[in-house]
Amino acid sequence: MKLFVVLLALCALSAAKRFFHGDQVLRLHPTEDHHFQAIATLEESFPIDYWTDLYGNKPVDIHVPKKYLPRVKVFLRRNRLNFEIFIEDLQKAIDEQVTDRALQLNLATFDYNVYHTMDEINGWIDDMASTYSTATKVDIGSTYEGKTIHGLKISTGGFNRPAFFIDCGIHAREWVAPASCMYAVKYLVEATSGSDEYNLLQNIDFYVVPVANPDGYLYTWSGDRMWRKTRSNNNKVCVGVDPNRNWDINWSGPGASSSSCNDAYYGPSAMSEVEVQGQGNYLRSIPNLKGYIDVHAYSQYWMYPYAYSYSTCPDDTFLRSVATESASAIKAVHGTTYQSGPISEVIYQASGSTTDYVYQEIGVKCAFAAELRDTGRYGFTLPERFIQPTAEETFAGLKVIASYVANGQC
Repeated sequence: MKLFVVLLALCALSAAKRFFHGDQVLRLHPTEDHHFQAIATLEESFPIDYWTDLYGNKPVDIHVPKKYLPRVKVFLRRNRLNFEIFIEDLQKAIDEQVTDRALQLNLATFDYNVYHTMDEINGWIDDMASTYSTATKVDIGSTYEGKTIHGLKISTGGFNRPAFFIDCGIHAREWVAPASCMYAVKYLVEATSGSDEYNLLQNIDFYVVPVANPDGYLYTWSGDRMWRKTRSNNNKVCVGVDPNRNWDINWSGPGASSSSCNDAYYGPSAMSEVEVQGQGNYLRSIPNLKGYIDVHAYSQYWMYPYAYSYSTCPDDTFLRSVATESASAIKAVHGTTYQSGPISEVIYQASGSTTDYVYQEIGVKCAFAAELRDTGRYGFTLPERFIQPTAEETFAGLKVIASYVANGQC
C-alpha cells in the first residue's frame, strides 16, 4: 500500500513537471525599424518566452515551443529578420546542465561546481554557520509558500561596521547566480591572513543571500526549469509576480508588464510580494548598509541606477567609475568582457527594480546590479563546468565594490 502511494506521488510530480523537448532558443538580429515592430508583435501571436528584451540594436533571444517553431520561423523570414538557432533542443540542454549525483548534505563533501537544490543550499547555510566563526545564519524574511529566506552574515566582529549586501537568485531560473554567490561565501570564510578578502573582513561586514526567491527556485527543480517569478496566487490568470518589478520605485512604469502571464508582471500592487516586503524590511534594519548588489544572469553586465529612468542618477560619475573598475577586474581573471553603465542604458528600462529601490529609497549610494555569464550561447542552461570561472571573476568584481565600502567612499 505504501509503495502504491509513493508511485502515485511520483506520477503526480511527473505529470505536473513541464518539459521542453524540441523547443528551441533563437537569437534574432534586428537591424531595421520594421524588425523591431515585428519582434514586438511576436508575443501577441505566439506563446514565446523572451530570454532577453527588445532593446536598442542588440540581438534578442527567444524560447519557442516546438509546436510553434515552423510558424515562427516563417514569420521571421517573411519579415526578413535574420536569426540563428542558439539551443537546438532546450530539454536536452536542461538535461545536460546538471550532473547526475547523490544529494550533498555534508559540508565535507560539498561540491561548489554543481548546481544545488534548495534543500542542499539550506543545509549548506546551516553547516557554514556551525563550522566557521565568521559566519552567522540570518533570516531575511518569508515566502508566499511559507519558506524562510536564509542568508549568511560574514563578519569578524565589531559594532556598526559598514555593510555590503549581496542578493542572489531573485529570478528563479538564473542558477549560476546562487552558485557564484555561494562561492563568494566560501572565499570569505576561508580567507587567509594577508589576502584581499581577509583585509576586507577587517573593515566591513558581508551579507549574502544565495536564493532570494526560494519558492521559484524550488519550482525550477520540481516543475518548470524556466520559471522566473514568485509563486504567489493573486487570483489572476497566471501565477507569480516578478520580484524585480514589484518594488515601490516607479512601480508599474515602463519596462514592467500588467499581464500576470508575463515574466515581467509587476504584481497587483507595489510591494505586494511577501519576499519583497521581507527583504526591504531587512535591508532597512542593517544600521550601516553602504553597498548592495543584485546578482542575475545572463548577458555579462555590471550596472548601477537608474533602471526605471534614462536620466542619470546623482552619483553617476562615481558609480560609473566603480562599475568600469569592476569590469576590468573581472576581465583580468579569465578574459571575460562585461559591459558597464546604468541599467537603462546597458540593458533596458525596468521599473520597480530592487537596485533602484535600494539606491533611491533606502539611500545606499553603492547600489549595483549584475548579469553574469554567458552572452547567450547557453543562456539559463549554462553548464556546470562554467560555475567556477564565473564565480572567480564575479568575486573579483564584488571585491572592487567592497573596497569602496571599506574605504568610506560609499
